[in-house]
Amino acid sequence: MIKIMVDSTAYTPKDYAEKHDIKVIPLRVLYKQTEFEEGYPGTFDAFFEDFLKTKIFPKTSQPSLETFIEEYNKAIDNGDEVIMMTISSTLSGTNSVANLAKEQCKSPEKVHVFDTMSEVQTMLGYVMEAVEMRDKNATCEEILAHLQKLTENSFVTFIPDTLEYLAKGGRIGKVTATIGNLLQIKPIIIFKKGVLSDKKSFGMQKAIKDMISLIPEKIKRLFLIHVANSKSFEIMKKMVFDWLEKKGNKNKVEIHEGEVGPVTACHVGPAVGLAWTCE
Repeated sequence: MIKIMVDSTAYTPKDYAEKHDIKVIPLRVLYKQTEFEEGYPGTFDAFFEDFLKTKIFPKTSQPSLETFIEEYNKAIDNGDEVIMMTISSTLSGTNSVANLAKEQCKSPEKVHVFDTMSEVQTMLGYVMEAVEMRDKNATCEEILAHLQKLTENSFVTFIPDTLEYLAKGGRIGKVTATIGNLLQIKPIIIFKKGVLSDKKSFGMQKAIKDMISLIPEKIKRLFLIHVANSKSFEIMKKMVFDWLEKKGNKNKVEIHEGEVGPVTACHVGPAVGLAWTCE
């Protein structure tokens, strides 16, 4: 059998993980002198309620080497091969630690570490593809080759409610953030193949429209996501469904809604976003 593992930044729903025997390995968050594991979607409300009041900037860290080794060895002892999917190596050291653990586990040849070159629900889309193929008796090599193809056109986009958190994280200057907020400039943050870029728009509704226009013609899964319960989520949701209706794609695309947790939220703050997988 193949044991599928993924780190917590895919924001895999707990019930889906349990149903499909997926091991989620959590990243860690240091906030107000307390360190905790990121957890599953549906467990973030208390953190966000406090985070948005205090605006203290959390720190994040990858899972420990020992955690990866332990999980790999459990799977190996069970007679499984492992596919471990990680957040992009350009964003986190998680992939490096996962690979180092591979070399130190019982049978390195049975562990395959896949750098998704992405984050959040695009990673979840890869997990879903891997589950489908595993359940049809595909080999690890076939699954990994397919996932590699998906990285060409699958990516994630965000529109922050405010530029404040991008400034705190050093992504933009404080003056730029202040002026941008006053002028209602909305950056559309695009993360594709490990590279972060952005497009600028004016006003939330125009930015959402521009973000929707980035969705490719042929798409298999579309994820409607929010960070910290953004007030713009319902607006985005309606605009996406209207767009799909006009395109005639509403019944052809697998649509999921999801939330993003503290590891990503501390960099963008409240936001709405879209993620997708397609070949």
